Amino acid sequence: MKRMLAILLMVAWTGTVAFAQKSAVNSAYTHYGNQYWDKAKRYIDAASVHPDTKDDAKTWMFRGNIYLMIANEQASEKPNPKYANLCENAIDTAYEAYRKASQLNPDIRVSMRIADPVTGLAFCSDFFFNQAYTALKEEKYDWAYDRGEKAYKSNPKDENAYYIYALAAELSGHKDVAKQQYYNMTKAKVKRNEPYIRLAMMYKEEGDTNRAIKVIRQHSVLKDTSSNAKVNVEYATQEAIIYAWAGDNEKSMQVMNRALEQNPDNPVLMINMGKELIGVKNYEKAEELLKKAQTLQPDNYYVYYNLGNCYYNRSSDISKSMNDIADDNEYAKTAAVYQQLLRDALPYLEKAESINGMDHNTLVMLKQVYTRIEVNEGEPDFKEKLKAVEAKLKELESQKAK
Repeated sequence: MKRMLAILLMVAWTGTVAFAQKSAVNSAYTHYGNQYWDKAKRYIDAASVHPDTKDDAKTWMFRGNIYLMIANEQASEKPNPKYANLCENAIDTAYEAYRKASQLNPDIRVSMRIADPVTGLAFCSDFFFNQAYTALKEEKYDWAYDRGEKAYKSNPKDENAYYIYALAAELSGHKDVAKQQYYNMTKAKVKRNEPYIRLAMMYKEEGDTNRAIKVIRQHSVLKDTSSNAKVNVEYATQEAIIYAWAGDNEKSMQVMNRALEQNPDNPVLMINMGKELIGVKNYEKAEELLKKAQTLQPDNYYVYYNLGNCYYNRSSDISKSMNDIADDNEYAKTAAVYQQLLRDALPYLEKAESINGMDHNTLVMLKQVYTRIEVNEGEPDFKEKLKAVEAKLKELESQKAK
């Protein structure tokens, strides 16, 4: 009789513990409904580690929802002081909880506004996306990659999450991941421009002309090319550069001209295209666009910097070619062209310096020009100007060392 009583008491005690833990889940639910996040957290934390409730998908759905609300409160402009430091990385905890709920029961649904793991993870994805976007703006690329990866894993079907993961991967040095993500987006024939142009530029960096052009042409088929279709200026610039780099100057000019037809007075377009054309050594067209931009924005630093850079790069190309000239007369003619290009670069670089006196690239080019120009009889030399530029470069180096 005593033995039977002891067994019954043990069963009753075990049942009470199990009920208490299930009650903890219910208490978490009640406090969640009343928006007492601290109390809800306390109960759900206990339930998520107890043997009787830790393997219940409902526990983890509740946990995900509670931590998502905490994350949302902490991210608000004026978070309630009661919850501001309640826990760290609440959104990550919510993310893991929803994933756990899905693993335990893929079909789980609870009586909450966020009723299933897929919906909860979609909210997490938006949260991670915003964190990744902020990190990219702040140039915290490793953190952006971490956040972008979770934004994507939370909601792989979301195009924005897909793209920010790819972009963060590229900028943080995970080139293979970025390339695969961009490729998947182009294969899915997404409408947005960025995946195509960024993938093409990655192929360009690798010297893979065929793939770069293939990606650009793939997007050309998808986009609206009618005469009245709105041209995306940034995409048009990069598209033109890809074609020019691949040697298809005719196609490059078609793209640029179409963009300029719709934006005839857009100096930013002209400067960007001019800059990129310098990179592919199409100096004459670059000069034409930059001088037109100069008439529209006569005090724009980038106009003068790029015009100076245009002439400077041409002079460098000429200088390299002179090593292969054997004929004295031909050499003298080429040397005269070289000197003229240095003189053409000079006023633009000096104007750029007057607008932005501490730009490193401008100062380096000016130093080279001052050093290489042959001073004609009766002309003042550039010794004092050269000293001033060298002093600025030393100052920049000392600042960098600090």
